Amino acid sequence: MMWVGLDVHKRFSRMGCFDPATGEVHDLGSVSNDASALEGALEELPSPRTAVLEAGRSSYHMAGLLESMTEEVWIVDPGEVRRLQHTISKTDRRDAAALAWWAAKGVLKPQWRPDAQTMDLRELARGKTALTRMSTQVRTMIRMLLARHGHDCPHRDLMSERGQLWLEEVELEGHAGQMLAGLREILTVVQAQADDFERMVEQTSREHPVARRLRTIPGIGPFLSLALAVEIGDINRFPGPTQLRGYSGLVPAVYQSGDRDVRGPLTKAGNKWLRYAAVLAAQRIGQMREPDPRLKRIFLSVAFRHGRNPGKIAVARRLLDLIYHLLKKGQDYRAPKPRAAATA
Repeated sequence: MMWVGLDVHKRFSRMGCFDPATGEVHDLGSVSNDASALEGALEELPSPRTAVLEAGRSSYHMAGLLESMTEEVWIVDPGEVRRLQHTISKTDRRDAAALAWWAAKGVLKPQWRPDAQTMDLRELARGKTALTRMSTQVRTMIRMLLARHGHDCPHRDLMSERGQLWLEEVELEGHAGQMLAGLREILTVVQAQADDFERMVEQTSREHPVARRLRTIPGIGPFLSLALAVEIGDINRFPGPTQLRGYSGLVPAVYQSGDRDVRGPLTKAGNKWLRYAAVLAAQRIGQMREPDPRLKRIFLSVAFRHGRNPGKIAVARRLLDLIYHLLKKGQDYRAPKPRAAATA
């Protein structure tokens, strides 16, 4: 087995290989990320070949190109790679060779890769989030522009009928008026796209089996159910709920030595989109009148002692535990039985 490490950049990749039969590490130089260039470089190596690259922005695209050129493609955790790097000099050549060597020695393990359908649904959920953020940003810019010129919109939603009528009556002179017109035009386009994505999310969440199961949890609607489902992926890849919480980055950093045990801030390592969806769901649960009573008790208990934000994080962690057990057992949510009243 020939192990090939790729240090991937925007336009090129640095390649290095390790041959366990001879124990030799070779530098293959820089290769363009074009499919033909990659294939030409890999053809010079004997089969079978395993390509190893770090998870990143274009790692899934690169893995798709390499699948037809190698027997196996590994995507490894970049955080684990950083922990293994104990060198003063860091170069692309060393990084590529180290990926091949560590993978061959079993130090690095391949990450789970979502299938094409899951990747496509992730784009749908993430696209909905991005469009909503863009819409919010443009709305804020409009309100700030109006405030600078002494106008305060009395309507909560600028895109409502009354909000639009009020904006039509506002007159700003010079470039401010042009800016307002441009921002309104941008907001109209972005909001229309966000509405289209919301309709697609609603339809897809009804058809997706895991999303349908998650929608049985109080406070989990179409968007959150789909986002949580596609970001978690195959629940069987997590040995337990602890690993799912760690994947979300909603666990505190731990600094332990001897009798000293310090809990730091959240690691925020892992899937940021899963973390966002879990915290958003926890926020909604904290605002509900009739949520899951166990989650509500956790929120009130932590929020009373430490504040609302720590309370939301605590609920998000417990919500991921609940989701793990529901998906692992293949069961829908069932409300807990009310506690029996204490008798004298």
